[in-house]
Amino acid sequence: MSTTVKQRKTEDVTQSDAQETKKSDTETKKSDTETKKNDMATSFLVCVDGSEQSKRVVEFCSKILYKKGDKVTLFHVYTYEPVPIIPHMGMTFDYNMVNRGLEKRAHQQGEAVLNDLVGLAKKLDMPVEPKLYLGNERTGSAVKYDIEEYARTNAEDFDFLVCGSRGMGAIGRALVGSVADYLVHNSKISTVIVK
Repeated sequence: MSTTVKQRKTEDVTQSDAQETKKSDTETKKSDTETKKNDMATSFLVCVDGSEQSKRVVEFCSKILYKKGDKVTLFHVYTYEPVPIIPHMGMTFDYNMVNRGLEKRAHQQGEAVLNDLVGLAKKLDMPVEPKLYLGNERTGSAVKYDIEEYARTNAEDFDFLVCGSRGMGAIGRALVGSVADYLVHNSKISTVIVK
């Protein structure tokens, strides 16, 4: 009889050890899942235009949103208007050459805006990837439509779209149209507006 009791005690100890091991394994799995969630990198599409507000947006991202390992893309739309091709009798004018020059200049100016903000981000210890989009006003390009299109076609690459608000008020938004307002209502990506 004493052997039976001893065996039961041993079995009880073995069962309780197994239960504790199961609990420990479950807690470890939960902890690993929580750690993975916390360690997952977030990707931000940060829309900038070279204004003082854009600098505040970059500062906001570095202080509030960004954590080490996140992906931050600075996206700048620079629009320009090419010279229309209007044929005239007896007139020789190389429109293509002029338009290539305008596009080159637009590219340089757009890159200058991005370089300033990349420098700011670097000072704030936030690595960024600059992206420049040249918008052709003759083909109906507008900043808000270009941003929304880029965000839509690259939606799987970004978790959040971030942009600034100039604070135009209701009348200004109604007359001019706000980029931030348009993006909040039309972007497929969750949008953060920085005031």
